[in-house]
Amino acid sequence: MSVSELAKEFFRVIEGQFGPFDRPIQFRPFPFDAGGALNFLTVGAGQKTCVTYISWDLFGHPKQKRGSLGRYEVLALTDDEDWCIDVLTRVGNQCLQDLFKPGDTLDIAQWTSPNAAMQGIIFEEAFKTRLRSGERCGLLRCIGVARQELEFAVRQGVPALIEHLKRNDIYPRSMTHRAPVKLPAL
Repeated sequence: MSVSELAKEFFRVIEGQFGPFDRPIQFRPFPFDAGGALNFLTVGAGQKTCVTYISWDLFGHPKQKRGSLGRYEVLALTDDEDWCIDVLTRVGNQCLQDLFKPGDTLDIAQWTSPNAAMQGIIFEEAFKTRLRSGERCGLLRCIGVARQELEFAVRQGVPALIEHLKRNDIYPRSMTHRAPVKLPAL
């Protein structure tokens, strides 16, 4: 089965899991492979304050590093399209050099302004499946977090931070103008 056929099957499965993709699908004029931004499929645009963004340039990329998810795309649920495109494109570029896996953290301070609310990313498995061909694939959720939350996740683990984000009704959203959640002292 070709990579193109695998990708079509994968995105049909994702659409069944997350809901119908918004139409029309918009394409970036400058391709990701040539240094442009990732392309994203969206779910919930115009209906919610936070939109689900799912990349679609990584699954078939020959340089993508693969771990337990196999072939994967990145996903974010956010209130800020510009933040999503910028930060997840940078994450996508790093996915071609390094392996990100659920439970990892990433300091993004060098990509943002010093006073930006989101200074880090935590990674979580959002979805995992096997296609009919046996190919493993999935979605790696990227959640933007504040500096204090990133430091907490590094010390206490991503699952511990996710529990605090859930208690504060933030999980799984990346809300770019929110205050940090109150965390226990480290």
